[in-house]
Amino acid sequence: MQTDAYTAVLNQLALMSRDPLIYLAIDENAASFSEDEIIAIRIAKAYALADTLRLEEALDLARENQRLLTSTNRPNCNILNYYTIVAVYVRQGVQEALNEKLRNVSTLINGRSDMGIRILVQCMDLGASFNTINRKELQQGLQAIIKNLELVEHPVIRTLILRFLGRIYMDIRQYDLAQNYLLAAYDAAQRDQLNLYLLEVCNDLVATCGQLKLSERAERFFEQAQSLIEQLRLSFFRVYLFFNYGVAKYRQEDYRAAILFFRDSLEILSQSGLDFERLEFSTLIFLANALNALDEEEKALEYWLLAEKRVKRAGALEMQAEISLNIARVQIKQKNWEEALRRLKEAISHYHRFDKYDKLIEATRALELYYRKRKDYMRAYAVQRRLDAIYQKYIENLRASHSKIDERTFDRILNDNKNLRDKYDNLLYEVSRRQAARFRGESVPAKRVIDSALLAAMHLEANILLQGESGSGKEIVAQMIHYSSEVKNLPFIKVNCAAIAPDMFELEFFGAAVGFEDIEEREYKGLFAQVGEGTLYLDEITELPEAFQNKLLNVLDAKSYTPLGKNKAQPIRCRIISSTNKDILDCLKENNFKMELLHRLNTLEISVPALRERKEDIPVLVEVFANEFARETSKRFPKIKDSFFKRLSNYDFPGNTRELRNIIERIFILHYSSTWTAEILDNIDVFKRDSVLRGSLLEHNVEDFDRQRIIEALRKTSGKQKAAAKLLNMTESTLCRKIKRYNIKSPAGAHK
Repeated sequence: MQTDAYTAVLNQLALMSRDPLIYLAIDENAASFSEDEIIAIRIAKAYALADTLRLEEALDLARENQRLLTSTNRPNCNILNYYTIVAVYVRQGVQEALNEKLRNVSTLINGRSDMGIRILVQCMDLGASFNTINRKELQQGLQAIIKNLELVEHPVIRTLILRFLGRIYMDIRQYDLAQNYLLAAYDAAQRDQLNLYLLEVCNDLVATCGQLKLSERAERFFEQAQSLIEQLRLSFFRVYLFFNYGVAKYRQEDYRAAILFFRDSLEILSQSGLDFERLEFSTLIFLANALNALDEEEKALEYWLLAEKRVKRAGALEMQAEISLNIARVQIKQKNWEEALRRLKEAISHYHRFDKYDKLIEATRALELYYRKRKDYMRAYAVQRRLDAIYQKYIENLRASHSKIDERTFDRILNDNKNLRDKYDNLLYEVSRRQAARFRGESVPAKRVIDSALLAAMHLEANILLQGESGSGKEIVAQMIHYSSEVKNLPFIKVNCAAIAPDMFELEFFGAAVGFEDIEEREYKGLFAQVGEGTLYLDEITELPEAFQNKLLNVLDAKSYTPLGKNKAQPIRCRIISSTNKDILDCLKENNFKMELLHRLNTLEISVPALRERKEDIPVLVEVFANEFARETSKRFPKIKDSFFKRLSNYDFPGNTRELRNIIERIFILHYSSTWTAEILDNIDVFKRDSVLRGSLLEHNVEDFDRQRIIEALRKTSGKQKAAAKLLNMTESTLCRKIKRYNIKSPAGAHK
């Protein structure tokens, strides 16, 4: 009889989820329902009340059900009824009561309990305790659940478990895995028309898409959730939906759109009269962060202080530390020194206590900025030294967790790790760049480049033009010139000329005064002002618009520029290094580049050879890259056989040294072994094709091969040029030129 009652509850939950408001109109006492059906309807009604936010009614009914179920010995049904109580406490943020209920649930499990119920209870336990158990225990718990998941057949219990797994992975910030389980929950709910569960899952999917910056997918689930809200008449769900979609817009750096959604979410929450503290202060924090990103610091500070009051009341220490750190940054700008220092020390203490290395790095960088702004350079330097030790611990922590997560997830963490170093560890980044700024090679062409770069470094008055294919190492040569010169301690600023809108060049290079167009609060410093007496590296110089070429020529002749909105000229004191992957003579013939400007930019000209023109350097480069990734991944330097080098030498490397570096990195992360032979390269896409086409490739020239790989990349990316360029390790503008040059008609043509 117990099994029948349990199945009846699941079936009623399925019916309820199709339209909870209509389901609440059922009178279980007015029809000839069996005892099991009456119990099942009451449990499903309690869940419907909880999800329509009639929380007190839901608790009253669930507690009444609990008394009835305890006396009739239906533990499986009792656990499903407890699930409603847990859902209410989660919405209310009542942690102590939630923990007590979860302990009660665990006591109901026995040898006769259904497998789905056992797994559901495991999910509830892990969801409540992920902050208090170590990573190893958490991973073991998750693997145990996943191992037995295939034994769960009923769509309701399966959907609940899959969503729980997705939520847990969201809590531990493994968003790609979270999305996988949420998509599985989505399929299960959609297949059986479990509309209420489908709405909840769509909401979670919007959140994970936001974290993974999958904008199109986030928009699709957002629209579906909107449609379900209308269908089910559950308007309050827009509070969660607008918050999650606002976060997605925030991750896309569309801050103005994010602010609108956060404010709408807060307005709906305010009108409801319900007290959802955690949702409210999370929205306030994101709203403040978005305003701060738009330099609206005073408004941001107002919302941070409001959020801080809510957070302290809720006892959310993690949020409190984050808010304190953000407020401290504003107070540094306002020179409110004592309050800023107090808040920074509080945040650092919290992150250190809980080993939150990413946030600890962020807070420590803010402390270094604090001392630098106060001109206390000795303390600033000491903090930078401390930051290095924290950063190393963070790397060790990531490596320790590598064995517990899949390669794709670790690859994402490595990328995040690199971005973190760029953002929060500027000093060490500059040092590492100086050490790495060497053009490697023993061949005659490589030595010619090295000698030319060292000669250029000795002549600060000379502007340099670098020519060479994409990925050949032009930026490395530019760095080598700068860091070998007398101005090595001054800024080196790279500018991608292809990435600047044609009407923005004057603003970006010359800057603007307060009051010029949208410049309202403070002067906008242009590139010439930022670089000072350092080196300005102009990549893809041939992409300069003709109008700006004329203006740049004039300022180089005058050796001065005038910021927009000002009348007083400023001197140009920097050295300019330019580079292009085009034939500059072709640009001159086609009148795309001014001869006079070329004369100003190429006092010295250095031609950087393609890798296929110096293949004898491949072993040297492989050793350099392998040493680099061996250190980063804590793996041994492999034993590399001659067959590996021979196989590489038979490849033309259209992506040059950048492509070679990417191949070595991919082998270390995904296909590492202690010995490398030619066969290990079969794991790399270009060499897979090479195995098939080896005979025919001998009959094709380099242009034919280049054209074929572009067509294949376009086919793989459904004709999306930006994605294809990334796959080919080249800029989008370079890809566009090659499509035109090779007469590749259209993405549709790529599918032929």
